[in-house]
Amino acid sequence: MIQETSEQIQKRFLELNAEIELQEIERRIRDLVERFKVPEAEAERSVVSYFLREHNLKREDYYGAPDGAAPIQISGINQAEQWVNLRAKVTQLWDSTSPAISQVGLIGDETGTIKFVKWTKSNLPALVEGKSYSFENMTTDEWQGRFSVKMNRTTRISELDEEIVTPDMEAQLIEIDNINESGKWINLRAKVTQLWDNEHESIDQVGIIGDETGTIKFVKWARSELPPLAEGKSYSFENLVTDEFEERFSVKFNKSSSITELDEEIVTPDMEAQLIEIDNINESGKWVNLRAKVTQLWDSEHESIDQVGVVGDETGTIKFVKWAKSELPPLEEGKSYSFENLVTDEYEGRFSVKFNRSSSIEGLDEDIEVGYATAEFAGAMVHIQDGSGLIRRCPICNRALMKGTCMEHGNVEGTHDLRIKAVMDNGHEVQEALFNREITENVSGIALDEAKEMAVDALDHSVVLDEMKKRLLGRYYTMTGSVLDRYLLVESVQLLEAIPASAIDAILQEVT
Repeated sequence: MIQETSEQIQKRFLELNAEIELQEIERRIRDLVERFKVPEAEAERSVVSYFLREHNLKREDYYGAPDGAAPIQISGINQAEQWVNLRAKVTQLWDSTSPAISQVGLIGDETGTIKFVKWTKSNLPALVEGKSYSFENMTTDEWQGRFSVKMNRTTRISELDEEIVTPDMEAQLIEIDNINESGKWINLRAKVTQLWDNEHESIDQVGIIGDETGTIKFVKWARSELPPLAEGKSYSFENLVTDEFEERFSVKFNKSSSITELDEEIVTPDMEAQLIEIDNINESGKWVNLRAKVTQLWDSEHESIDQVGVVGDETGTIKFVKWAKSELPPLEEGKSYSFENLVTDEYEGRFSVKFNRSSSIEGLDEDIEVGYATAEFAGAMVHIQDGSGLIRRCPICNRALMKGTCMEHGNVEGTHDLRIKAVMDNGHEVQEALFNREITENVSGIALDEAKEMAVDALDHSVVLDEMKKRLLGRYYTMTGSVLDRYLLVESVQLLEAIPASAIDAILQEVT
């Protein structure tokens, strides 16, 4: 497969009058795929980018000149990194959560709809919902089997006098259990069963709504200017749009949506919380009671989150989030509690529980024994996250200080510690790993006293992290430890392959 890909790359560059030895292309791809476990498609793109720079060629020279963009219908888009022209209507505009994106939403023609992204730096005119346009020189993209189009500086946009006909957009009243497709306009009669804290100014409200058949996440954009929803009340919702991410459906409110409060109460599936064990949590949106110990408290980066960490019982561990507005008492690491009325959630196949205003916390006299799942992971260390290296901890609760401040105890005189928050990649999956002081010292060769001397000499704690990155990134390790949510708490680690620093620098230059 690598040889075939290399031959295709060589042939394409020859068409651009650039001669490259086949062995050189193949060697670079093999380095990335076999030594650094980079997925082959990503390795191919990195090698192509390297040779484009070497021969002063542009990406559009290789992937197809913009002037040659093919007129196409949306249903015909089945490949990424192609230049296309479309005649389509803007059927929906979404709020962007990134300053790099000027506009994002859906465009449609007679054959279907597709997501678009318009970059801010493209300086293209603003699109208007409901208007039809000719789009020239867009590029296609693909993520997890779903295609999209991107507008950039080479894109040209012209408003059309005619209206492009799109598939029937008339919303139909349906039940939540029947939502099985994204990009559809629907009406619902449902109760607001949960309101969550949101971290984006563009989102007015987010949470869960439910009817007799089930529940579903909703997002109400701030610019929709719709009336606020109240937890526990029932409504008639019209002109919502379905969405899908990671095979989980949601509905979005927009300027076309309407909300009418109902006199009747919509009956939702049984919400009464049951006492269960953590190992039995396998569904999101369920109310549960737990008897568990707080095994870890993490640093919270959002004002809306009071505490975040891991709780565990005899069957396993799970991440928890306690919202600030829940006004619940603080949890202490190492203590056991009875938790009532938590709500389960799921993201990327990992479950968590959330505390809300309905939750309650009661300390237990007993000490709950926690059962940890153990795992082994082998892969390259591709990133060391901020908050690694030489840090200070609160002497009272042992939390890592943020700018000299403990989230719980304020300004304190911290104690020094070493840790690594690593990202490991084996080419198929990514694993975050936490190294304590002992493991950090062993794997980096930097003792705590030496790290403090380095920081004093440079008047900067970050020099320790920089040195660790030089010593560790790009190297291949096998490690074992306890699994806590998305983290592997490393208990043993072994270097599998020692790669000279010069080789690492050369590879990094090739792929960046």
